[in-house]
Amino acid sequence: MINRRYAAIAAGVLALAIAPGPMQAQAPVRVPRAVLERYVGEYDQNGNTIKVLLQGDTLVREAQGQWFAFVPISETLFRIGAVFTAEFVADQAGGMTQVVSDGVDMEFRLPRKGSPAAPPPPPAATVRVPRPVLERYVGTYEFIPGQMGRNDLTVEVRLEGDTLIRRMGQEAVLTPLSETRFRVGNTSLVTEFVVDEAGVTQVMGSGFQQLLARLRPQR
Repeated sequence: MINRRYAAIAAGVLALAIAPGPMQAQAPVRVPRAVLERYVGEYDQNGNTIKVLLQGDTLVREAQGQWFAFVPISETLFRIGAVFTAEFVADQAGGMTQVVSDGVDMEFRLPRKGSPAAPPPPPAATVRVPRPVLERYVGTYEFIPGQMGRNDLTVEVRLEGDTLIRRMGQEAVLTPLSETRFRVGNTSLVTEFVVDEAGVTQVMGSGFQQLLARLRPQR
């Protein structure tokens, strides 16, 4: 369970991160108005109300007096701001959950008010990875140049017992899905370690959300 203090911090991070900024070009996607209407309503984000409204044929997000358009990637997945995506997930009981993510490290599940409690991601299958394999991934990762606005940001991976812990703004347990793919914390996000002759690269996220970081050689 996320404690109240962390929930408040997380809400603040999300509010700051969803902001206008340069976006990668993408082919326009038109979502039928009838589909967009399914997503309209008030969503709960750790006690704060996030309104999703329809203005013409554009879905918009309103929170604390700030408005952002949802830019469709598909009928269920949208970009908001320069970093985050929002996916609308309907369940069999008629509930709706807005899954907001940066695709790499953070994921927030916002149930629509009146919906049943949003189920957590399914537990990862138990996979045992040999300790020597895990040890390859330990160390400090530097983002490959050109991906970040700053060059001093790093990702730390350490080993506690037989468990990998990643620190990237916040700490998260990496649960193995295979010897190279790991689930990030209690989210549905996945990170992958790629080993080649040049060393170890951590592939975080997927598609336009993907970030690459190279393990710093030990001196």
